[in-house]
Amino acid sequence: MIKPAGADGSAALRRPLRTARTTRGRQGPAEQLLSAPSRRGLTLAVERLVLALLPPVLVIGLIVARYAVGKHLGFDYKPLWEASRHVFGGTSPYPPPHASALHDEQQFVYPPVAAVLAAPLAIFPFGVAAALLAVIELVATGLTLRVLGVRDWRCYGIAFLWYPVIQNLLVGSITSLLALGLAIAWRYRDDQRIATPVAAASIAAKVFLWPLLFWLAATRRGLVAARALGLALAAVAVSWALIGFAGLTSYPRLLDQLSRLEQWKSYSVVALGLALGLSPNEARFLAIAAGAIAILCVIAVGRRREEDPDADRRAFILAIAAVFLFSPIVWTHYLALLVLPIAITRRTLSPLWFVPLAMWATPGQSDGHTWRIVLGLSVWAFVLAASWRPSWTVSVLRRRPEALPTS
Repeated sequence: MIKPAGADGSAALRRPLRTARTTRGRQGPAEQLLSAPSRRGLTLAVERLVLALLPPVLVIGLIVARYAVGKHLGFDYKPLWEASRHVFGGTSPYPPPHASALHDEQQFVYPPVAAVLAAPLAIFPFGVAAALLAVIELVATGLTLRVLGVRDWRCYGIAFLWYPVIQNLLVGSITSLLALGLAIAWRYRDDQRIATPVAAASIAAKVFLWPLLFWLAATRRGLVAARALGLALAAVAVSWALIGFAGLTSYPRLLDQLSRLEQWKSYSVVALGLALGLSPNEARFLAIAAGAIAILCVIAVGRRREEDPDADRRAFILAIAAVFLFSPIVWTHYLALLVLPIAITRRTLSPLWFVPLAMWATPGQSDGHTWRIVLGLSVWAFVLAASWRPSWTVSVLRRRPEALPTS
């Protein structure tokens, strides 16, 4: 009796095996195993290695190296930590407005409201507070990108490779927190309940952000601008009242003296003018003239908001440009603010995200070297100028086409 085919498996075994060689028009398992890695796979592997693994390794390595050579975290934060204790002790945190009192860059020069906002960390010993601030700023950078709608994880990785962002963590400056504040002000610019206090707090903590008020006013948000200005002035007044208005009258002279001592070694227009042989007054006039032109452009572009749906974004970028142009001192960590113009125009990875990496060629201060000043100034100027253009990518970085974001 002949058994049905396959009843005991014998018939099935006599059938020829279908292999990659006998299969036509179909890629078999053997061929898949032997095929070379695809270009897409190699690109993804490199991305994960460079943008996911390298940032934490680099940050941890720099922190360990810093302590190994006897340096601590929070060099810039130390004056702010001490100022918070002074303010709540009712004493002035400000040094005399003399060059001899400002020589070591360890003096508090922010408005006193910054010391009030930083007070919660002042209850901890300095080493603990500096470490906590580094973590807060790390989170703030990530939140800034999140608030601005960036979902491409590669953008987070490249941002944490920027030297300005890393320096911000190491020295404990507040630039990353300011960037988060401006990101929130941009995202919720049409919500007065959020935009007003956030803009006020940012400007009160760092006065050089005042050009953002012109952006608000020029884009038909005059009430938000007026309220933010009033709230900022009130916050500064109240915080100064806590120390009996000590140092108030000498504060402008303090800032002027600080600028004259340190502007030459930064990455500002003033530093460039000095490096090219201009006098301090001529270099300052050059910066003020350039900043004034930027403000006029903010007003002109912002007034076209109803005609041009992209005018809001352009005016915002111009206001950030005015911040850089007017400031006589532009430290490396100020360039952490560049996440704002890049993120609101390029939410996926593009070549512009890599431009701030150039600051690794001139870490720290410029020390008056012309090439370093030109490099640092070119980085922020190029990023701001390029952010005016529609998004552009190259094939190796492209995920999918994306319209220019407006929110």
